[in-house]
Amino acid sequence: MGTNIENFIESTQDVTSVASLKRLFLSAVAEEGYENAVFARTNERGLVSLPWAHFPAGYVDTYKSEGWDKKDPVVRRAHFARRPFTWSETSPRGGFTKEQKRFFEECRELGVHSGITIPIPGTGRDVDLISLSLRTREEVPSHRMAHLYMLSVQYWLRYCELSGRRDPEVIPLTLQEAECLRWCKEGKTNWEIGEILRISEKTVEFHLSNGMRKLGANNRITAVIIGIKMGLIPL
Repeated sequence: MGTNIENFIESTQDVTSVASLKRLFLSAVAEEGYENAVFARTNERGLVSLPWAHFPAGYVDTYKSEGWDKKDPVVRRAHFARRPFTWSETSPRGGFTKEQKRFFEECRELGVHSGITIPIPGTGRDVDLISLSLRTREEVPSHRMAHLYMLSVQYWLRYCELSGRRDPEVIPLTLQEAECLRWCKEGKTNWEIGEILRISEKTVEFHLSNGMRKLGANNRITAVIIGIKMGLIPL
């Protein structure tokens, strides 16, 4: 079910425009059941820019005119999150405030229901984010979160290339760093990688940390995607 991540990575290499890349990404997430999507840059004060948004008619205009970015708990959470999160996870310990509950209710009235957000550190204190959501009242399928994360990170990396925001350099990885990341791609745990490569779990962690640092990635999934894109990890 859904788009194979390796096929998606290969397909993104063939596109030559930001518009074509967007269409490819929207098609991939639609196969996962998500009808709404947005790519935005934010800071601690709210929305900085909105490269594109795919929502029901009227939603974006209302979001901007009402200043919803100042009350949207998703935007705030993106600055502290190190992994993708569902919108329900943004609820504080005491629950959403009346204002936040009203915000989500108005979103639902405009056809934007449950969703997930993938935060990606930008420049300085800015954070890029990709949010995917449903148009009907359904539960977000959490078992595909890692897959959606990989699709989104690959979209972002290719977008940065096409828009001139990032000029990736091929950074040499050691053989063991590349091997550890390759087995991460296959879903192996540190212990399993250690058993395969006949090294300790701590040594695996050491090589993965070095690989992530060299690739400028803040987590393993991002490191794997960058490694594949640069030809450092085989498909």
